[in-house]
Amino acid sequence: MDIASIVGFILGIGGILVGNLMQGSTMMQLVDPIGLVIVLVGTAGATIAGNPTKSLIKATFSIKEIFLPPKVEYENTISEILNYATKARKNGVLALESDIDTNPDFFIKKALSLVVDGIDPQVVMEIMETELSNIEEFGEESAGVFEQAGGYSPTLGIIGAVLGLIHVMQHLNNPNKLGMGIAVAFTATFYGLAFANVVLFPISSKLKINLKAKVLKYEIMLMGIKSIQNGENPRLIEEKLKSFLNDTQRKIYEAKHPEK
Repeated sequence: MDIASIVGFILGIGGILVGNLMQGSTMMQLVDPIGLVIVLVGTAGATIAGNPTKSLIKATFSIKEIFLPPKVEYENTISEILNYATKARKNGVLALESDIDTNPDFFIKKALSLVVDGIDPQVVMEIMETELSNIEEFGEESAGVFEQAGGYSPTLGIIGAVLGLIHVMQHLNNPNKLGMGIAVAFTATFYGLAFANVVLFPISSKLKINLKAKVLKYEIMLMGIKSIQNGENPRLIEEKLKSFLNDTQRKIYEAKHPEK
């Protein structure tokens, strides 16, 4: 469970509501069903119209990653690669064949299969880099959908405000209703801005962060496979793979795998 996402959404929404109360306004003054329909339905419609069905479905299911992000442990990835490197150095790359079926990750399975089949290292790198590029592009689709929706939402809010003002202007002969009408008109703008900046853009940002972590994991794997094919010493491979980690990640790895 990603506590940061939960706390962030609570603080974002709570800050707006508390600020509204501190100004002396009531919660009911922010309630405008018409503006809410214009913003939510309008944003949904524009987003659906601008994206293929496959991307929309994927984006919908990816929301769970905001609160339950895939666990990426780089130290385990490095340890796994070093085990392969040690086995290959002792018994040859054909010894890695037994690890293909037991590994649940399709990326490393494909890489190991190519290595065991004796494919040229350069060709292996080209194939796996293309695979990694596809993973990155596929992952960016979901983030792009929410980012796109975040762009539509404020604009729909402005449309809602304009529609409200049109309605108000038709009742200029009744000054008592002007103030209330204008306030209600601008709640649509509020909905649009709040929905974009407190919900949609943060979701897009978190999906990009999760994707970046996943891509880094595969980059580590790719460098490890390349080094194994080159017959490099496992100690050298370890240093290469540790260079992908930041200071915090490196300390975690070194704490779990002290030098012998």
